[in-house]
Amino acid sequence: MSHGIHTENTFEAAIEAHLTEVAGYERADAGTYDREIALFPATLFRFLQTSQPKKWSQLVDRHGSETVEQKVLYRLQREIDNRGMLDVLRKGITDLGVHLNLAYFRPATTLNPDTEISYQQNILTVTRQVFYSSKHRNSLDMLLSVNGLPVVSVELKNQMTGQNVDHAKDQFRFDRDHKELLFRFNRRSLVHFAVDTDEVFMTTRLNGSKTYYLPFNQGYNNGKGNPPKEDGYRTEYLWRDIWQKDSLL
Repeated sequence: MSHGIHTENTFEAAIEAHLTEVAGYERADAGTYDREIALFPATLFRFLQTSQPKKWSQLVDRHGSETVEQKVLYRLQREIDNRGMLDVLRKGITDLGVHLNLAYFRPATTLNPDTEISYQQNILTVTRQVFYSSKHRNSLDMLLSVNGLPVVSVELKNQMTGQNVDHAKDQFRFDRDHKELLFRFNRRSLVHFAVDTDEVFMTTRLNGSKTYYLPFNQGYNNGKGNPPKEDGYRTEYLWRDIWQKDSLL
């Protein structure tokens, strides 16, 4: 691997390593992603059962243990369709009179230890090379999820391979069908990042060739882009700061 740093794979692995070793994420296997519903059901149920055990057992009583997961998934999908992913993440859903939180946000103060405990129950995951569609074998470089719900999609390029952030943007514009559930506006992923080792761009709405990107760089010498770095990547503030657990939530 003498030329290791020059591959896209190495860039991807470096980001994943930081997220899982430092930033509070788990690695979620791409095989646990359900392409039909664009969710990670096993992670979702683990979160619900560990963070809200009493509510979960109420739902088991009401639905029956055989069908509870299927019924909760159905309710969740209906609520996202009606209200959008962001609202569902913020306010949760109610199923047969039982209110479920789908994420816990950082409490403003640490006065209440219960809210801090709840916050720590969140499961942030990073998944590489996600085959996101049941129609073809295209894969997305990286997907960040909160409690089994995908929120950030990422295309990565390493300049050393002769590709850059513009290629990542074009990949979203032309190779990622914005009608796919994972990419539909406020239905699953909330933000889409095009990233290379020097620059970052983002959009909240994929719309084919009309997709509009905003730069997400720190700026350098009163200009655009990012400051040079002696070692590491110019764009590493993205995964070290922005995607870090407290910041993302």
